[in-house]
Amino acid sequence: MDQMILKWLSEETTPEVRLRVLKEYENLPDDDERVVACKKELLQSKVYERGLKKLKKDKPWDKYDAIMAFAEWGLTREDIGNDIDDEVFGLIESTGFKMLCGEPLLLRNLVKMGYYSEDIVRTEVDSVLKLIKEDGGFGCISTNKKINDPKKLHKSCARLTVEYLLLAAELTLQGQRPECADALVHYFTKRNIFYRTDDMKTPMVDVMLGTFYPPDPIKIGAHMIIYALRVLGCDPDSAAMQAGIQVLDEHRLENGRYVLTASKSVQAFKAGNVGEENKWVTLYAYMAKER
Repeated sequence: MDQMILKWLSEETTPEVRLRVLKEYENLPDDDERVVACKKELLQSKVYERGLKKLKKDKPWDKYDAIMAFAEWGLTREDIGNDIDDEVFGLIESTGFKMLCGEPLLLRNLVKMGYYSEDIVRTEVDSVLKLIKEDGGFGCISTNKKINDPKKLHKSCARLTVEYLLLAAELTLQGQRPECADALVHYFTKRNIFYRTDDMKTPMVDVMLGTFYPPDPIKIGAHMIIYALRVLGCDPDSAAMQAGIQVLDEHRLENGRYVLTASKSVQAFKAGNVGEENKWVTLYAYMAKER
């Protein structure tokens, strides 16, 4: 990464991005003085205050978004302290993790924050990962027989499988690489990451070709997909990864920064404006390409 880009990502105005840079790009330990100082700054910031307020709201999806934000920023349950556990376990109790199509992404965020040590989280993670299908993906969870008739064979749901890819990558970062990791990698690489097996010019899901962020249970961008594959050991020089990086680099500007192509109208946390260069997308892109 060019030093000017690294300096931009590490600006004082965005301690949430800087913490992730320090921990996952520069690979500094939690007790490094720069990491400690950045965490302190983030925990005293307005962006963290907004996240904490969202966590305390009654609606489960507000709590879901707050947990996602903390995970993306690189904060753990230990960093946040007493403000987090009651809310996390309350969300688990009220939903049983079953938040429509959002369970695998919730589990990924909980693992990232250090909750895999809890029996209830570890048991759920291990259980859902066993649901992988023969094609290396994960099936639709809909109970609508018009969509997902249990008496008929169905291909895996690409949107849901991407979430499981992120979960598997996070487990691998934590030293807990799941048995299904190789099958998940094969699921995407045999498709040149994004495409239908019966038409290698048509994407499985259009949003995958862009840089949608923050991640949504059914909308995850190319930068996060490619990063997860690299974490799982996918060869960056392989034909599939080169094809994926080519798609990602369509959103790269001449200055080396990457553009945010799409986001929810109300973001889980303030991550930047659509159509503008974006620190989060840029960070993921360089972590994916340089890992």
